[in-house]
Amino acid sequence: MRRFLLFLLWMISSGAIALFSVQNAKAVSLRFLLWESIQMPLGLLLVFVAAIALWVPYLARPLRR
Repeated sequence: MRRFLLFLLWMISSGAIALFSVQNAKAVSLRFLLWESIQMPLGLLLVFVAAIALWVPYLARPLRR
C-alpha cells in the first residue's frame, strides 16, 4: 500500500510539473551570486532543479558517517 501511495504521489507531482512546464514556456535564466545560466524554458529549468534536489541528499549521505 505504501508503494502505491508513493507512486501515486510521484505521478501527481510529475503531472503538475508537466502542466506547469507547458503553460510557462517562456525562456528564463537562473542567477546565483555572480553566475548566470543560459536562457532556457522555465519547465526545463524546473526539471533540472528538481533532479539536483533529488540527488543532493543521496550524494551527501557518505559525508554523514
